Amino acid sequence: MSALDILKLIAISVVAVAVLDLWQRLFHRLGGLPPTNWSVVGRWLKLLLRDRIFVNTQLQTTPAMPGEAAAGWLLHYGIGVVYVFAFYLLWQPLNLLAPTWQDGVLFGVLSVVIPWFFFMPALGAGVLAHKTPRPMLACTAALLTHTVFGLAIAVLMAIVF
Repeated sequence: MSALDILKLIAISVVAVAVLDLWQRLFHRLGGLPPTNWSVVGRWLKLLLRDRIFVNTQLQTTPAMPGEAAAGWLLHYGIGVVYVFAFYLLWQPLNLLAPTWQDGVLFGVLSVVIPWFFFMPALGAGVLAHKTPRPMLACTAALLTHTVFGLAIAVLMAIVF
């Protein structure tokens, strides 16, 4: 993988995550579920690094921390880079995916296991958001958001590569 390829993948990541963010805003307007609060995610990250608290059920009531919004947004876009590199590796060396809309949707649908079984519990919402007021809506929103994200990754890969 060349340095130019790495730059292309980072650019794809930024655009694909921006598409995800725009989709979350649209879904909020249509479905009423608020978009992810990246300040709370940043607070989780800072508390994880400082206090080693992985599953934090008190995030919503924990006082705000300096720099938490920036930390949350950096984590969000950093994870986007990881997803894009994963898609690329599944495409180029492994030939398991291709930059098609079908494989983009498949990748997005499969990638939703990360928020359902990792981030939702870590942020105190429980597995499959079962501790939230509307778990089905939260899980559906995550599924749709990751599907749009996977689709954006595949379309951008097809354009850029």
